[in-house]
Amino acid sequence: MDRRLLINLALLLAVCVLGLLVWLSQQSSGLPSLTNLQPESITLIEISDLSDRHIQLERKDHTWHIGNEPANQPRIQQLLQLCQTPSLERFDPPADLHPFGLETPPIMMKLNGESLAFGNTDPVNGWRYVHYTDQIHLIADGFYHHLSAPREAWLESP
Repeated sequence: MDRRLLINLALLLAVCVLGLLVWLSQQSSGLPSLTNLQPESITLIEISDLSDRHIQLERKDHTWHIGNEPANQPRIQQLLQLCQTPSLERFDPPADLHPFGLETPPIMMKLNGESLAFGNTDPVNGWRYVHYTDQIHLIADGFYHHLSAPREAWLESP
């Protein structure tokens, strides 16, 4: 075999091994979850924002609904992973919540009545500030696009 081909194959193998190690480290990070809630125990999700948008998702007989309309099940399953997402950092809230975007949070969510307030992103890491149970948590910002989606995005596609 050509020497260059062997070098490229070795580099490809190294990249694959490193990618696997990163993936495994994320799966077992050992960090505490944002909440103690289990996704399967949640039966009511409420999302609201400063523009008076209010979405209420309710699980009835293992199927999610918005009112009487069937909801987008895969999207809700993705959103439910929020309660198990790692809390990358947490700290007691200071008197001034304005720097975190939590004085008047742009998006609020309730999971079975437990409130989560979503604020700004941290300028250094891009992590999202979340106020939950008298602490401010920093989480990866992979859920905000779901929370800011319009009502129609939560409906089951025809």
